[in-house]
Amino acid sequence: MDAPAARLPENSGIAFVGDALRGPFELTEAHAFRLLAAPNPHGKPNRDVIRPWVGVPDVLRIPRRQWVIDFAPDMEERQAALYRLPFACVRRRIGGSAQGRRRPWWIHGGPQPAMRIAIARCSRFIVTPAAGPRRVFSWLPAETLPERRLIVFGRDDDWSFGVLHSNIHRVWALRQGTRPAAGTPRFRYSPAACFETFPFPWPPATPLGKLTRAQEEQRTAIAQAARALDAARHEWLGDRSDPRRTLTALCNARPSWLQQVHSDLDAAVAAAFGWPADLADEEILTRLLALNRERAGLPPGP
Repeated sequence: MDAPAARLPENSGIAFVGDALRGPFELTEAHAFRLLAAPNPHGKPNRDVIRPWVGVPDVLRIPRRQWVIDFAPDMEERQAALYRLPFACVRRRIGGSAQGRRRPWWIHGGPQPAMRIAIARCSRFIVTPAAGPRRVFSWLPAETLPERRLIVFGRDDDWSFGVLHSNIHRVWALRQGTRPAAGTPRFRYSPAACFETFPFPWPPATPLGKLTRAQEEQRTAIAQAARALDAARHEWLGDRSDPRRTLTALCNARPSWLQQVHSDLDAAVAAAFGWPADLADEEILTRLLALNRERAGLPPGP
């Protein structure tokens, strides 16, 4: 894979880095529930500005059940103050009006407006840890705020989840991803390098009415396999309170049933590309690069 991969406009506006929380805005679950139950002068609920705060440990290990006070990046102070107790909590923690701060003191540092817009359109959204060699994708509820060590995908359909969780995408991401230093095995998934260059079987925004009959069937097969994978994992994980049952432990163990559901998903995704299910990794990379450059309108390369 000598020729460089191009970023595909068809993949833009979907994958993002999560929020980089800076400031004393985190809440325990008990504190969050007390604030959620409190009334406000304007009659609006505090759930507008209090959200579950999810990071890599919550996805891969045991959920920490953390919450965050999250005034929108463009919310003015007078609007924020109407959420009486959350606003008072931030003021108390920050101290006064924090005169001299460059940004509004009631808004936490590091919000990602484009990411927020993308997931606001979704009933749920997909995340994967930014660092680490394994590509584990998970669903998060729409009201969740993901942190910066998660890569966030503004898609809520099982087809997208299935393609992302396939071996074909894993092989591409591992080749395109970055490593902090020479010889460092800590792989990082980059939205620009790993996702925006990845050619889906057809562009992600293709309307359902524009798919051929074969593509409709392939999309359905991928979605069914993705749902089966997600359901099987949930059944094994249970209520997520057992420290022995985590996504990390499951990926390390790779039981036969997990291998089978992944194999079914991989076969469905390969069929959507029109490829055999047993291609070697280098052949997958060669074909993906050719498809990438074709979609970008570039010559095939050397």
